[in-house]
Amino acid sequence: MITIAIINLKGGVGKSVTTVNLAERLTARGLGVLVGDLDKQANTTKFFGLLDYDRNSMSEILKGTAGALDVIRPAPIKAPDGPAVVDVMPANMTLLAANREVLLDMVHPQQNRLRAALAPVAQLYDAVLLDCPPDLDMGSINALCAADWVIIPVDCDEWAADGLDVMLEQIAAVRDGFNPSLGLLGALITKYQRTNYGARVAAEIARRDVPLLNTAIRQTVKVKESIAAHKPLAQYDPKCTAAQDYDALADEVMQKTGLQVRKGGRA
Repeated sequence: MITIAIINLKGGVGKSVTTVNLAERLTARGLGVLVGDLDKQANTTKFFGLLDYDRNSMSEILKGTAGALDVIRPAPIKAPDGPAVVDVMPANMTLLAANREVLLDMVHPQQNRLRAALAPVAQLYDAVLLDCPPDLDMGSINALCAADWVIIPVDCDEWAADGLDVMLEQIAAVRDGFNPSLGLLGALITKYQRTNYGARVAAEIARRDVPLLNTAIRQTVKVKESIAAHKPLAQYDPKCTAAQDYDALADEVMQKTGLQVRKGGRA
């Protein structure tokens, strides 16, 4: 099982959009995919239609009062060979209190609760995608401690690199203190336009010694439309540029992480 944290301290850069579309594209390739929503805004959870305050959620995972199997819920999606399922660990606004509770708990380890919760389901999935909030709360720290790889979505605007240095410092700190195998898969440029300005943004990120993924997600109104329709881009408009880009991203992620469909298919 390969676990990828999708994180940036800046909001609105496409973390949730990347999570849901990469999950769908990996599922379409026959992989078993689990999505973990660690953002109290719960955009990924809402996208899959799973917002619920009466059932266990990621809050209980962080508090240690529920295991992964108590939280995971299926989200059916369409696939080329018929219906498929992305499994989801949903979030809601109770994460605000849960983060505070974990932070104040000086008796039990704080940073590895998500990692411990994922261990019993490791044989059930090929990939876990963790959608992180735009801040360094205990959910983000737990995601980095549980992850094998990090993807940093960076939108193509004037403040693209805001917070990037802090993010890199946090990744290094988690690697040194808790997760020595944590790797940076790269920055993923989103809302990309083929202009001189777009090229300058890419150069600025590279200047900070951050590896750039070969794939960039091109700007298109179809992204917002697909979110409103609660459909991954490959279902909403498979011919649009961003749908093609997320398809290429899935190939690149599989190639760079060594992710493969297990013999016999998903569990």
